[in-house]
Amino acid sequence: MESARIEAHKNFWNHTKAQLPLVSFRLGSYFIATHYRAAEKLLAKGTRITPGMIDVDSFMEDYERRYNEVSRLGQNGFWTAEPYTGIPWMEAFWGCEIVANGESFMSRPLVNEVQDLEKLRFSMENPWVSKYFEFIKKLNDLSQGRFPVGAPIMRGQGDTAGALMGQTEFIYALYEEPDLIKKTLRKIVDSFLDIYGEMHRLNKPFHGGSSMGFYHIWTQDENLWFQDDISALLSPALYREFFLENERYFCGKYQYTLMHLHPASFHLLDDILCNENLKAVEINKDVGGPSIKQMLPQFRRVLEKKRRLVIWGDLIEDEILSVFDNLPLEGVFFHIVPPDFKSAERILSFLNSTAHV
Repeated sequence: MESARIEAHKNFWNHTKAQLPLVSFRLGSYFIATHYRAAEKLLAKGTRITPGMIDVDSFMEDYERRYNEVSRLGQNGFWTAEPYTGIPWMEAFWGCEIVANGESFMSRPLVNEVQDLEKLRFSMENPWVSKYFEFIKKLNDLSQGRFPVGAPIMRGQGDTAGALMGQTEFIYALYEEPDLIKKTLRKIVDSFLDIYGEMHRLNKPFHGGSSMGFYHIWTQDENLWFQDDISALLSPALYREFFLENERYFCGKYQYTLMHLHPASFHLLDDILCNENLKAVEINKDVGGPSIKQMLPQFRRVLEKKRRLVIWGDLIEDEILSVFDNLPLEGVFFHIVPPDFKSAERILSFLNSTAHV
């Protein structure tokens, strides 16, 4: 069974023709922070969160429960544990204050003037960094080889810079202080790589490879994935000037790479796909649209450029069938967010039956 799953993941990365796409499930709502019972008190609206408030040991029961729950489904994705996904880790690593808002957590800007970015320094000694790696170490201990450990949502260069100074201020600064912003973005990229490097050093190999946290995709070697939702506010020219080369740079450090993308950034898709070091693109089915059917042209463009496509969201049978009917299945991965176990069972049964029609 495990060897067949590994082979299916190899086929995904090799773009090999498949009868059934890879699929993994994350049960519950889109508000990932609420999936952990140990976080209930932390989520109280307005609570300022410090690293000392997070008891990593108290989360282990949640991870065990979620692993056992998803394992019962028989999915071909590998359930992957990651440091508590609710925390905006990169923002915290750089010194932003973290505050709960009831269903998730947000960061508050750190600098008042753009010139203050020059003074900011990232340190692996930051207590938030230590807390992150405490999760990594304890999740590896909990696993005992049963599941891999990977990275949670890690904001990319633009999202982190926007958090440090405010998103509106960041966009203005691209025009007013371009050299300082470029320097800041590269410092953020370097810190991102430092975190990933140490995480991979601490992680125990899983079937000789590793796995992308959040998406649960096994890779034969170490991997990296990122998101930059602030890219929705950029023109293609600004994206090419400030973001693209940095993305080429850090994606070039790993053989297996993935970028998370919302439909609001589709106007940048052609430029994103110019990054020859980017191996996969994950596209969200967002609340409020566009629909899976409306996004088929973008899905097709990703696959035509020989990138792997991950489709994420609360997909239903008609939407899955639309993908089956209109796209080649090689290089396609469904990460489905159903509300409960029974819904996941029904969707998995539908996938299996459709593949044999």
